[in-house]
Order: sequence, then C-alpha cells, then structure tokens
Amino acid sequence: MKKKHIIQISSYYPPHLGGQENAVHDLAQQLANAGHRVQVITSSKGSRLQGNMLEGNVLVQRLRGFVFGHAPIMLGLPKALLRKTRPNSIVHLHIGQAFTPEIVWLISKLGGFKYIAQLHIDFEPSGPAGILLPLYKRFVLGPALRSAAAVIVLNQKTLRTVRDTYKYKGEILIMNNGIDDSYFMLKRPAITAKPPKVLRLLFVGRLSKQKNISALLGAIQATKRKVHLDIIGEGDELELVKKTIKAYGLKNVVLRGRLTRQEVMDFYESCDALIMPSLYEAQPLVLLEAMAAGIPIIGTNVIGVEDHIKNIGIIVDPTIQGLTEGIEQYYIQYSELPERIQRGNEKMNELRWSHTLKKYEALYEEVLEA
Repeated sequence: MKKKHIIQISSYYPPHLGGQENAVHDLAQQLANAGHRVQVITSSKGSRLQGNMLEGNVLVQRLRGFVFGHAPIMLGLPKALLRKTRPNSIVHLHIGQAFTPEIVWLISKLGGFKYIAQLHIDFEPSGPAGILLPLYKRFVLGPALRSAAAVIVLNQKTLRTVRDTYKYKGEILIMNNGIDDSYFMLKRPAITAKPPKVLRLLFVGRLSKQKNISALLGAIQATKRKVHLDIIGEGDELELVKKTIKAYGLKNVVLRGRLTRQEVMDFYESCDALIMPSLYEAQPLVLLEAMAAGIPIIGTNVIGVEDHIKNIGIIVDPTIQGLTEGIEQYYIQYSELPERIQRGNEKMNELRWSHTLKKYEALYEEVLEA
C-alpha cells in the first residue's frame, strides 16, 4: 500500500485510561511503524500535556477543553481539522463520546474530506445529560454516521444498530482491535494438577457503572472459596468501590490504581484468572489481551464478552449470584482449563497486528479510491 497521511481523531488518548484510548494508540503506532504519516487529534484530558508532540512516530495534538456529559468539548477542534486535513487525507474518527462526531461531520463539509467513522460503543444514558441522548442520536449522531464514507463496528449488535437505528446505507465492516505480539510471549506458569489454594482473580478496567464492580465485590464477599482480587484501574465509581470494600470488610481485595501497560502485564503473568463482570461491552481489549496471554476467563453473558469467550471462558450472569457461581465453576471446570486456554490463544492469533493492520490499510485505500 502506498504510504498515506492518516489522521486519527479521538476524544481521549493515553495517558487517559480506557480501552478505546489504548485501541486508538495501538492502531496509530502500528500505522506509523508501517511507514504512514500518522497524526492524532485528541483532548488534553487525563494528561498534563498540551499542544503538539511526537510520541514514537506519531504526531499527537492535544487540545484544551472542558468536560460536559462525559465528553471533552474541544473548542480548537474545528481549526485543527481545517489546518491538518486535505482531500487526500485519511480521517479516521473514533466515536465513544459526543462532540467529536458532529464537529468532524460539519468540518468535513467545509474542508471537503472524507472520513471513516468507528463506533466503538453505542452511547448509553449517563448522568443528568442522559435525558437528551435520544435527541442527540437522532439529530446529531445519526447524520454524522450517515455522512461517513464507511463505518467500522466491533460486533454484530452494533452493526445492526447502525443499520436499523441510524439508517446507515453504506459499507459497514466488523473490525477487531489488534493484539501486540508481546501478549503472546508472556511467561505464565503451566496449569498445575490441582487448583490453587487461593484463587488470584484480576480485574482491569475503568471503575464505572458499566463494569459492574459492585456485583463483583458482592461475589467476593459471598463465595466460600479462598480468593484474592486485584483491581487495576480508576474512574467515577472509585469512592463507591472503596465504600463497598469497607462495608463488606473485604481484606482480600486490593485497589492497585492506574498502572502502566508493563505493570498490567506483570499481573497477567501471575493471576489465576481474569474476571470481567461487565453489564455491556463492545470489544474489550483487556479480554483479548488476556486470551492471548493464556489466562483463564470468567466473564458475563453480555454482547462483547460472551461472543469472544464462548467455548473458551466461564460464562455467567452479571449478578452477585452469577459471579459467585463463576468462581465455583473455575474449580469444577479446572481440568478443562488447558484446552480452553489453547482455544482462546488460537482464536487471538487471528487478531495479531500483522493480520489486523492489513485490513485497516485496505479499507483506507478503498475509501480514497472511491
């Protein structure tokens, strides 16, 4: 593929914590490593950095702004788009929050550029502004999606939503987040003949309502098994999580806070299982990384989790009772874990960046030539 000028636009970007942020970061770096000229336009939220800076081979522009309804409002975004985009630029819009979709949509009309819209997850009501969400979807997000040259989604459910709810008639592709080779190379101890005396569970993600941490803590309190839970992450529900841990008297739960990717990988090497209690997901990068690393999975029966771990992980209801049963099933199904781990690892092999990047490049080429 001829080397391209590619602009990735995302409301948030590392060091801001989140799966979408990491997915955008990894895609940008992989494209740059392949020789493309890659720029990222994002907000400065979650970072002390502002302005333009080179990170690896990627030029990142962090714009100042304020947060409203969980969306960073970047007043400098229109100007940045007009200055950086050209008719032959690839503009890849990552949608997980409001404001950025509508600005890209409007400025594309002025700047004459095409854009690809990647809907990471369909918006759910959140906070007082949630009452306006149906109107936003109908009159703002819908037109922004329908104007895209192509739409990328992460699962069949979101594809149906884009077709049926947003009435998009163009090309929609289900594309996977890529996985770095380093996760396949982690040195985990082999599964022993007998289960561990203390089950070391790991949760990695934002502490938000979506992640259902309260139910997980309820399960830790309810189980009769000896368990230890490490929670990696931070978020809006941190104080609630702390209060719940204290209320349950859980001495076997440790809040690790925000960690670097390497520090998270160290926990991947030492934990006995990853537990994902989510109420809903799109395609959690943490889940894919854990499967690549050969970690047993306990996950909920929701879109974005169950579809990835079917016949691989232990699937439970997203309730205290369901998660408690999941811990029990780890012991009941223990002898099956090596085979399940192998199936998960083989499935993730198809998502290595060496495969995934080619699909993104092919889409970019197709959009430019259309």
